Amino acid sequence: MDDIPAVCNVKVQSPTTTQDENPDAAAPPSGVAASSSSPLPTPETNSSGPQRYIYTQTDMEHFKHSSARKELLSFVSAMGKGLTSKENTVDNQTSSSTPSTSPFSTTTPHCYNPNQPLQHLSPALASLHGSLTCMSTTWMDGNHSDGLPPDRKVKARFGNPVFRTWHERLVNRSYGIVNCLMDCRVSYNNVCVGESGNTGGDGTSKEYILKECFEKGYEAASSEGSSKLQAINNINTSPKEEDIIAELRAYLHDSFGHPIRIDYGTGHESSFIVFLLSLCKIGCFSWGSSTSADSGGIAQSKCSPSPQSISLASLSLFHAYLNVTRGLQRDYMLEPAGSHGVWGLDDYHCVPFYLGACQMMAREQWQQERQKQTQKKKQQLKVEKEESEGDLIPTNPYLPDAALPSSTTPMPLDTHNDILEHWNPSIIHTKQTLEAHRQTYLYFSCIHFIQKIKPNVPFFESSPMLNDISSIGSWSKVASGLLRLYEGEVLDKMPVVQHFVFGKIFAANWTPSRKAPLEAPKWTFINGPGGDECIAPWAISGNNAVRVGGAVGSAGLQRQRSSSNGSSASGDPRGMAPTRAPWAT
Repeated sequence: MDDIPAVCNVKVQSPTTTQDENPDAAAPPSGVAASSSSPLPTPETNSSGPQRYIYTQTDMEHFKHSSARKELLSFVSAMGKGLTSKENTVDNQTSSSTPSTSPFSTTTPHCYNPNQPLQHLSPALASLHGSLTCMSTTWMDGNHSDGLPPDRKVKARFGNPVFRTWHERLVNRSYGIVNCLMDCRVSYNNVCVGESGNTGGDGTSKEYILKECFEKGYEAASSEGSSKLQAINNINTSPKEEDIIAELRAYLHDSFGHPIRIDYGTGHESSFIVFLLSLCKIGCFSWGSSTSADSGGIAQSKCSPSPQSISLASLSLFHAYLNVTRGLQRDYMLEPAGSHGVWGLDDYHCVPFYLGACQMMAREQWQQERQKQTQKKKQQLKVEKEESEGDLIPTNPYLPDAALPSSTTPMPLDTHNDILEHWNPSIIHTKQTLEAHRQTYLYFSCIHFIQKIKPNVPFFESSPMLNDISSIGSWSKVASGLLRLYEGEVLDKMPVVQHFVFGKIFAANWTPSRKAPLEAPKWTFINGPGGDECIAPWAISGNNAVRVGGAVGSAGLQRQRSSSNGSSASGDPRGMAPTRAPWAT
């Protein structure tokens, strides 16, 4: 895994310091000014929190060659490729706290265990998992006191207006959600977990700590816990910590759809990945973290997360995240943002398919490694059998078969029914396999959800691209192709990334083309005095002039001047000159 950069070890600048030039950023193309020659954003220009930096095609070219895009793509790559590392092979398996009675054996590290979703998380991520669980189980449940069921009386194909209330709740409670996970990170900043799962501090087990943080995160997202945590922590947080919380909140707000357009797409999914990347950079993916003066008050990781821990944690968090987004898509009928329809991969998502393909590739590699180990053990047993036969009874063709030594004990087999099966990408067309393993394998979960929301449409018609992908021979080709698809169709498309916001953790190293988005005019053309006609501004004189943007149009002023000077050749009370053809003058 040397090709995966340690994206979480990138040094984060202090919110009060000026960002230096990034030596790793690639040079922009010809015709675009280098980012280093432009002044970097100062704290004053970004004092209100993360802001947009992509407005024009010039800004887009800067983003394509920026360190922010490089970090984001490297993080997405590490999320998937960490599953296929050598540490997840048969020889390098470590002991787990999973009981032997669990239907998921510890001999399959590529599997996600829905019965133990906190197994590979840190305290901060366990808190986030609890908040996502609360959002998926109570916020949209009509039978719950805190639920926001959709308005069934709305006659619309897309966009239930109750989603605006749901998103407003997210904004109101996001402070408690982010503050809670930051508090869980600080509470265990001197704790590193070993291979055995012991914390090494006061003897508290890993499972107990994760469960406690999960419950805190669940409470922070609930109606009772959010206001209480905000009131308590507002007193204890420093200005620098408030800046970090404000930036993380901005990424979280953009992760679940747009409240005005009532839509959801790969841009919102990428905002959630930016949120996870920011958590990784401030040390929330590991158990131990420390705060130093040169880090500007931002915690740096002592126990740096490996690509394997990033992958396993991302797999668990994406299962919880998809439970929320799928509920929003199903109940509030969110419109697909920028969807290509049947010419695209999916209406809403892209990265879960890549993670699922990497998980299936890891399963394929694990099976190959397990087959090698099985052959090796068989050869070893054969040698031991020959040696034992030679020691006990000499070779004698006249002895009966009953005198020969009994065979050795057969090799124990795994208890799961999917271990020995070879699954190529075409396995998605087997409904029984999808239903049986959709909670374990993310790729199966994505395919199953598509078939669930489009039950009466053949799969080759509803998802022709996924249907074509199923004919590819290996999962490695599927995973590499999906990563290139995310890079080309998401990160390199301006309609998607123009809504990204940048702060101090996920920073932009160029000056945007404008300071703020263009605003629509507050005044527009209105009807005439009687309300029965619509008159252009330049066609009205006197007090009936129509205001556009708070001022009378320049053409209207010119017409008023000509009318007051008596230069109009017609008797039109509105002062309009007669319309003549060019050859009639």
